[in-house]
Amino acid sequence: MTERLTQEQELKLIADRDNKRSLDKLVVSNLGLVHSIVHKFPIKNASCTYDDLFQEGVAGLIHAIHKFESERGYRLTTYSYRWIQAYVSRYYQNHGRTIRVPVHMATKQMKMNKQIESLTRELGRTPTKEEIDEHCDNAEEIRSSMAYISSLNQLIGENEELECLQGEDRTDEFDCQVDCELLLDKVKTQVSDRDFDVLLRRYGLRGQPEHTLSEISEIHGITRARIHQIQRQMLSTLRELV
Repeated sequence: MTERLTQEQELKLIADRDNKRSLDKLVVSNLGLVHSIVHKFPIKNASCTYDDLFQEGVAGLIHAIHKFESERGYRLTTYSYRWIQAYVSRYYQNHGRTIRVPVHMATKQMKMNKQIESLTRELGRTPTKEEIDEHCDNAEEIRSSMAYISSLNQLIGENEELECLQGEDRTDEFDCQVDCELLLDKVKTQVSDRDFDVLLRRYGLRGQPEHTLSEISEIHGITRARIHQIQRQMLSTLRELV
């Protein structure tokens, strides 16, 4: 078992993290944290393996080490936890399921599943919907949200998918917000309610059926040309946010 680094040792290695030997030592000393995070993800019926998730968690740890700012006063493990979990969650949602779901909602769903398993053992049978609602926080909200998830393969424009707007190999803060729902939440704060509604209706997001420009122009009482202009502006905003 690798000995845990003291804060003084950690700071010295952080200062020398461009040196491969120092980086390797920081990584090895935090592999236990990676394991503890990966262990929380159910892989029994997933198409990815423990090794796949562990490798992705190590990538998140390395990214955290390079971005870590020791002058803020907290430990590397505290900072790394967020990045490791983000990398593992992203990989799990993209490769562990046939259909991708928002990471934040999938996390809530996993928590609810664990509560249901515990309740099943306690009752000695499968709990009813009412019993699940009584013992699991926000059960109905989770069920309804998962019912109209938006795929990253949702077409944006004639031949682009929403996923493509994220670019490739990005290592900025957006690494923690790789799913469609978080991107939509982000853009919603930047535009008017009308323009956001145009985006949802035009591309059939968040449970909305796809609408034509003419249909949306009738709903909002503005010209078809103006709807088309808003559509272009929204795509531009999405690209700026990622």
